[in-house]
Amino acid sequence: MHAETLKAVEKLNLPFPWETNARGQIIMTPVNYNHSNHVMRLARMLALIAPEWESGTELGIITSDGIKAPDLILAGPAYHAEHQNRDGYVTQAPEICVEVMSPFNSWAEMLDKMPLYFETGAQEVWIVDTDGKVAFYAPGRTQLNNSRLIPAAPVQL
Repeated sequence: MHAETLKAVEKLNLPFPWETNARGQIIMTPVNYNHSNHVMRLARMLALIAPEWESGTELGIITSDGIKAPDLILAGPAYHAEHQNRDGYVTQAPEICVEVMSPFNSWAEMLDKMPLYFETGAQEVWIVDTDGKVAFYAPGRTQLNNSRLIPAAPVQL
């Protein structure tokens, strides 16, 4: 995406989390309570299980298909140190990108986002379904039984 387009979209100060597609079109979906609750519940659990990992929400990652914003990211100490004071979006994904599904999402959509995170450096992608079940993936869409990076991560919220 061109730098001018990024600056124009940033100036809009949109009220919802947003992403873009490869054509620079804005994709914006308001989140519901259960979605928001799953994100925060997982963040709280991970703060207790893996306090050395930094977490954040809706980080804009520039991908080959526009800007994508995982619902939750987990960054190790080195990634955090390198990126903590940078403005704007990142071109390198943190180690773990988490998508939390809402009734508006499909598995096909989640599977389409997964390689975008891996191609920008993510080592794992976690998908939380609407029932709170967590699925873990490695590059190549290889499903894992649990996280390799945070083995104690919950499989159910």
